[in-house]
Amino acid sequence: MVRYWFGKFLDSFLSTLPIFLVVLVLYLLEKFGVWVFAGLPEGSYITDQEFIAFSVCAVLIAIGLGLFTAGADQSMTQIGELVGGSVLKKRKLFLVIAMTFVLGVFVTVAEPDLTVLSGQLDGISPPLVIWTIGLGVGLFLVIGVLRIIFRKPLNIFFIVFYGLVFMLAYLVDPRLLPICFDSGGVTTGPVTVPFILAFGVGIAANRQGARSGDDSFGLTALCSIGPILAVMVLARFVNPEILESHHMLTAINSDFWPNLGSIAIDCLLDVGLAILPIAIFFLVYDLIFLRLPPLKLARIFIGLIYAYVGLVALLAAVNAGFKPLASKVGESLGGHQELFPAALILAGLFGLFGVFAEPAVHVLAKQIETVSEGAIKRNMVLVVLALSIGAAVVLSVIRSYFQFDLMYYLIPGYIIAMALSFVVPKIYTAMAFDSGGVASGPMTSTFVLPFCIGFAYSELSGGDSVNTGHVYQYGFGLVAMVAMMPLIVLQLVGLYVQVKTAILYRRARSRIVEENDDQIIHFGKEVA
Repeated sequence: MVRYWFGKFLDSFLSTLPIFLVVLVLYLLEKFGVWVFAGLPEGSYITDQEFIAFSVCAVLIAIGLGLFTAGADQSMTQIGELVGGSVLKKRKLFLVIAMTFVLGVFVTVAEPDLTVLSGQLDGISPPLVIWTIGLGVGLFLVIGVLRIIFRKPLNIFFIVFYGLVFMLAYLVDPRLLPICFDSGGVTTGPVTVPFILAFGVGIAANRQGARSGDDSFGLTALCSIGPILAVMVLARFVNPEILESHHMLTAINSDFWPNLGSIAIDCLLDVGLAILPIAIFFLVYDLIFLRLPPLKLARIFIGLIYAYVGLVALLAAVNAGFKPLASKVGESLGGHQELFPAALILAGLFGLFGVFAEPAVHVLAKQIETVSEGAIKRNMVLVVLALSIGAAVVLSVIRSYFQFDLMYYLIPGYIIAMALSFVVPKIYTAMAFDSGGVASGPMTSTFVLPFCIGFAYSELSGGDSVNTGHVYQYGFGLVAMVAMMPLIVLQLVGLYVQVKTAILYRRARSRIVEENDDQIIHFGKEVA
């Protein structure tokens, strides 16, 4: 047990450490006027007070993330496995659909990455965004489960639904479109990913003729399409003019500790309202169908309490210190042509280190090494993913700087990803699409996205008032880019393995043919 908790907190501290180290180096260089902010007006620097507040929040995020992931393992994952493993045994398709939909909605509402994203939308009600996205995940979780039950090919589903996404994209106001695509990435976070994976495993294990390889992956990727379509529908009813604002960024409060306490109190209620539906649903489901031993049921609810406390600490620290500082760094770099190279370097570092430190990415890399039977090494996957996500963040900053449409990236990217799905083994396609959600982890939504928003704001405003709707258009879209890049690079890795394996087999077959195998040997009676 001690080793388990130590591992969880170590993973969470490693997730936070790289971003902290980059900010520390930046702070020291600025303080001595060595690089980046040298020559900028007073107020553009990271002050001592802001750095101390950021450091405190980094520790709180690490502690909160550790508590939350440990609690989610003990509760969300267990709930997913138990419900997924039992619901098919009822032999009632309507019950399967209803339970799947309700669970998908409730689990998504409790997702911290989604709460962080919705909190950055100025002019749109966060609960409205959260519940809309929850409905989208619930619907597509049902579609994913039905695909497993009826054994339908995954890549056809991707082509049909992403085709629908891109057709609807031209009906959405350009200022809202990046938010639609970002919503698909943030829903696959530390709550939904373990739950959906466990739920899918439970469903597949209880379906006759289950193909463990094909059915173990892909459910998470399908669930990320639902929020995109749901927010596109919501965007049709949102007046883009309500997005206009003079300033959408927040600063670290001078009274940091009282502000942190006030934010934490607000989070206690908000997180409680997010976790409570899951607890009530599972309690009712257990009383009707499962009837678990009291000790096992108690462990699950204790896990929910851990997740609740960790989520409160995580969100309070994000809102009090992480988001404001990231926004300030991005805003300070934007609007200054001479600092554009520095912005690209920092963007690449944030993306690179954020992926290396994401625990879920290490789990995925290990799974790929196992599935490929060692043909793809774990370290190779980590390097490829880190470089691709770093490139995604750099491309997002370039888009903000030159102010062009997100679709110039997404349409070619998804065409390449879909084309690759027909030439690589299906298991690599499923893993690649799942990895997009895995790569867009907590650091992406809590730090890298606010950095890009701050950069876009400064580029558009030049220090004056700005239409925030255009900040949404050019500042958001980062999560969509982070989710897209692994679809391409991991399928290319799968293609590489396929070619490499074919070459090895051909060489092996050539060694079997011996030197005299082409001679004709006659068998018959010996002639005297």
